[in-house]
This record gives sequence, C-alpha cells and structure tokens, in this order.
Amino acid sequence: LTEYAKTLTPQKRPGDYAQAIMDLGATICTPKKPACGLCPWRTNCIGLAKGTHLELPKKLPKKKKPTRTGTAYVARRVDGAYLLETRPENGLLGGMQAWPTTDWSETAVNEDAPIHAEWKTHAGEVRHTFTHFHLKLQVKTALVLLDRKQTRGEFVQAADFAPAALPTVMRKVFDLVRSE
Repeated sequence: LTEYAKTLTPQKRPGDYAQAIMDLGATICTPKKPACGLCPWRTNCIGLAKGTHLELPKKLPKKKKPTRTGTAYVARRVDGAYLLETRPENGLLGGMQAWPTTDWSETAVNEDAPIHAEWKTHAGEVRHTFTHFHLKLQVKTALVLLDRKQTRGEFVQAADFAPAALPTVMRKVFDLVRSE
C-alpha cells in the first residue's frame, strides 16, 4: 500500500497532496455517508466500481481486553490517618499516590497486605478499564492501632488527605469504602 501511494504522490508539493487526500477522507469519502457523486477520485475508485463503497473502510474487530484482578487495601489508623503509597514512576499511575494493592494479574493474586491488621473484605468490587485491560479490584479495609508499622507506604493525616487527588481507579476504591 505504501509503495502504491508513492506512485500516486506528486514530486512537487507532496504535503499539499497529502492534505488534499486527508480532506477528501474527512469531507467527501466518509465512512457513514460517502458523497461519491462529488468525489474527484470516483472514476478510479475500486470500492465504487465494485459496489462496496458503503462498506468501506472495514473496521477491524476490537481486540478483546484481558481482565486483571487484584486487591486494594484501605487502612485507616485510629487517629483518622490513611495508609497510601506512591506508585513506582514506571508503569501505570506512575508517581501517583494510591491505596496499597497487590499486583494486578490475570491469574491468582498473592495476598500482600501492607500492614498487619484484621482485614475485612468489602462486599463490592471496583471495576475500571484502562486502555489495554480491564481491572477488577477486591477491596479490603482495616482499622489499625497507632503502634502498627506498615511494610510499605506512609500514613497521611485526614486533614492532608485529598480523595480528589487520587487517580480515578483509587477514588472508586475510596467511594466504595465510604459508601458502607
């Protein structure tokens, strides 16, 4: 296709030609309502000649997104502080504050609680879709004593906690916990 396009592209002002072709696609040769009668290309149009112009362009079926699962841990200390962690710079939600979670995987997830506590599993789950996968998070909550030490993350005092600053998926976790 690239080679064929090169044979059609003029040597002089190829940028103008490319823009004209894009304008044709945007205004005349549209997927839902092609205006073939107005098209200067109609005499060379294979789709029009074959009678398939109303079926073009053919969309490829969307690739099915895999579903990953994980667990989000919402720990609140008796003084009202929440346990949050900063996500690694590389990867999803890089550098953002979030609830501690297990890895997000398509297979069983190893439980990796961020602090020793009596965790309660929330009845609901959080569902979120990223560009390349769906995520289902089980949510566990715990009230922890002041002397408990976490294995990761830092406690943020309630006055400094801003749910609106959390990434959307983590805000969904907070909203679910708050609704109980």
